[in-house]
Amino acid sequence: MDKNPGPSVPSPAFEAVKDIAQTFANAVGMLKIYPPDHSSVTSIRKELWTKLSGFLEACWELELGLRETAFIYEGETAFEDKNLLKSLPYVFFKDGLTKLLFRRGLEEAEFLEFLDLVKADALLPSEEGDIVSTLWEREFPHVGYETAVDYLEAKIPMLERKPWEAPIDTAAFSRGRIDLTPEDMAAVMKDGLALGMNEGRDVLDPADLTAPLNGKEVQFVESLLDIERAIPAEKEFLELFFELLTLEYRPAAIATMLQFVSGHHDDLLKKGDFSHAALLLSHMEALKTGAVAAAPAKSRDVELIARRIRESVSLTALKAQALSRRIDDPAGFFRYLDQIGGRAMPLAADLFEEIEDGLVRSADFAFLKEIGRRNLEVLTGLVRDSMPFFGKGVIAILLQMKDRKAIPHFGRFKNNPDKGVRLDAVRALAAIDEPLAAKILQGFAADPDPEVRAAVRRGLDK
Repeated sequence: MDKNPGPSVPSPAFEAVKDIAQTFANAVGMLKIYPPDHSSVTSIRKELWTKLSGFLEACWELELGLRETAFIYEGETAFEDKNLLKSLPYVFFKDGLTKLLFRRGLEEAEFLEFLDLVKADALLPSEEGDIVSTLWEREFPHVGYETAVDYLEAKIPMLERKPWEAPIDTAAFSRGRIDLTPEDMAAVMKDGLALGMNEGRDVLDPADLTAPLNGKEVQFVESLLDIERAIPAEKEFLELFFELLTLEYRPAAIATMLQFVSGHHDDLLKKGDFSHAALLLSHMEALKTGAVAAAPAKSRDVELIARRIRESVSLTALKAQALSRRIDDPAGFFRYLDQIGGRAMPLAADLFEEIEDGLVRSADFAFLKEIGRRNLEVLTGLVRDSMPFFGKGVIAILLQMKDRKAIPHFGRFKNNPDKGVRLDAVRALAAIDEPLAAKILQGFAADPDPEVRAAVRRGLDK
């Protein structure tokens, strides 16, 4: 059986930026929905800051290019959301930004203030928001940006203009009444409208207020509608349902709704809709966390149902479905395994060893990398002597992490019965320029296979 792991894996930096960009978008979305002190908001803010600060510590700077609906890193799309009504990249792109930069030295307080400004702008209608002017006024020391045109120069005169003074006799204020002549009203309308929505024109043309949309405007509105129609109905249903469940505090109604959730989860599995099944469990977790303080009993009920759902899932059935090539959405499948939790981790290892579908294997590899990023002990604890291909995959993940904490875990492979696994471990250790790696490499020097011993000598002689 061909064990080729498929297409080349993107660089660790690119994978980290994808994760940061996705978390960035999730955080802004959460900030738009919940109050600042909500547990979900504080949690995702902390998660985003941890990921970004770790990246800046390692790479000095994060530079995100901007397209209409995407963040770009190293010339590749790191994140994309084509729904202009919700797209985070569009919040920046619409006002002329072409690049967003975060530099080492960024403090958490500075970043959280930046995040709040982005949230405030994202909540405004697109024609009212102006993120460039907001960033220009604040002048963050470690957050930079670039624009496609001299955007600020066009904005500065507007920012520095004097407040409008209406041509009204203020001396009449003390009498409690002001009578405006027709000339006064004409002056107010002319100057006020010229300074406001009709700025730059001497006279307001009433036809402008009722003119039909031109072809370009019609096309733009239609594109927004097309994007909105493309959002899966199931996703919209789940979001609406859980919004209602969040607001519900009657015990009987909550019990009925949670019973429906359990049945609906089973229906999604029968259809093989793992992506939305994962979304359902994710909403359950957010609901449980958010209800802890306000409604402890509700939180306990949600936790009970969520645990029952996870424990009732047949891993044997999931494995059979994956091996029979009946997984239409591999990424959604592994998101679902992630929601199932620890008991599903061995299944990911088994599938990596046995699966022949290249797309599923690639998604599995990305999932295993995420497990390793969170907890190396959990990942390496899945290694078994009877799973050589999985062992090689774990070695590749440890090497790609470029993390000193990963080095001791190579020692786990010293007594692996598969020569190929031991060779991969030796070559990986030889590629790491660290004294600890050389020390562990020496432990392979007594290997029973001469080819492995030769590889050890070459690695130590570098």
